[in-house]
Amino acid sequence: MINIAIDGFMGSGKSTLAKRLAERMGFKVLDTGAIFRCMAFGFLNSDFGKLTDKKAEKFVESAKIEVVFKDNGQHMLLDGKDVTAFLRTEEIGLMAAKLSAIPKVREAYLKIAKQFASECDCVMEGRDIGTCVMPNADIKFFLMADEKVRAKRRFDELKNKDASVKLEDVLANLRERDNCDRTRTVGPLVLTDESVIVDNTDMDIDATVEYCMKVIEKKVNKHINIAIDGYVCSGKSTIAKALAKRLSFKVLDTGAIYRGFACAFEYLGLDEDAIDEKYIQKFANQVNVDIEFMNGVQHVKVNGIDHTPRLRAEKISALTAKIAPFMCIREKVLQIQRRFAKKNNLVMEGRDIGSFVLPDADFKFFCVADERVRATRRFEQQKAMGNDVVFEEVLKELQERDYADTHREHGAIKKMPDSIVIDTTNQNLEQSIEFCINEMKKRGFEA
Repeated sequence: MINIAIDGFMGSGKSTLAKRLAERMGFKVLDTGAIFRCMAFGFLNSDFGKLTDKKAEKFVESAKIEVVFKDNGQHMLLDGKDVTAFLRTEEIGLMAAKLSAIPKVREAYLKIAKQFASECDCVMEGRDIGTCVMPNADIKFFLMADEKVRAKRRFDELKNKDASVKLEDVLANLRERDNCDRTRTVGPLVLTDESVIVDNTDMDIDATVEYCMKVIEKKVNKHINIAIDGYVCSGKSTIAKALAKRLSFKVLDTGAIYRGFACAFEYLGLDEDAIDEKYIQKFANQVNVDIEFMNGVQHVKVNGIDHTPRLRAEKISALTAKIAPFMCIREKVLQIQRRFAKKNNLVMEGRDIGSFVLPDADFKFFCVADERVRATRRFEQQKAMGNDVVFEEVLKELQERDYADTHREHGAIKKMPDSIVIDTTNQNLEQSIEFCINEMKKRGFEA
């Protein structure tokens, strides 16, 4: 597992940075502060009254604190009730800082956080992540910024919710919070020898993310990813397979992942007639998909069951078409793609690999060809399969597909500024592969 720790002062941008890095890397992120805030909300709404260590201990023993991930976000449950929407007030933040200094409270928190880190490639943010929660994290970032800049950021965030909030009050609260975080006896905010200091006083969040990504790329063993996008029948699938074979890289069949979900849906005996957003979301939360390569063949396992032999069944194809468009499924597939890319030398092909799935791919290729040449290829494929087709109809279908692929809301074909165009109109497969290899060598790749 790869663990990235982000510590720092209030208002330095830890939470946003953690989310953005996790998204870029295909990792999970745990908002540790939300765990303490959930405890703070519970204590403040209990009958315990004024905070003491003993009262806090009794509260933690009696309260059930849970972290769940749904709708692409982290939610906090207190005794089974979702209290996420109530946790971002100044009062809750201050109480959370006080609770986090109490040993028994921290024991409950650490149990949740350490378990998460042991099971996931993750980014975690807080104030003692690199020192207590993940002391062996692969990378430790320490965020800081001028206190007035941090106060202004916090003020801008709060004034949208409360027009009466005053900047001087926010600054005073920030100073109190800083002092509490630095001086608490348990889990204080500490800069470690391994920490990479990121002072973002004069950096916006985009610049902060890019700076941290460069650090990550240098420190973490990085595999080479090649993205191949392009139009239908431009040769991208064939080129991807041949290039991967030439380089001894893996090719990830994304379609097989979607089919794996469909196999699991059928295996669980779920009702196709009940399919809607809520039903599919519940289903998606119940399944875990793993990709394994055995003797060079990609296998798709869902909840430990290998569904590979059934992926191409006609019923599975039809079911895949029904569930694949749901965003909860698309998000899970995206995370699988990105996690796999982080651990493997990989060639991945599609329509939006270089623009969305792997925006940081080392090499991006974009396949094009004259539309009549592409239509001829599709026509000949259909004829070879024994299908009675008419060339002009095939051409029309291809033109309609091109339009749909370039105008779809999600996953539209897009040639990026750093894409290398492969025009396969007058090139055979061997020539296309040599072109790719030569272009990669020009950019520093050693075959």
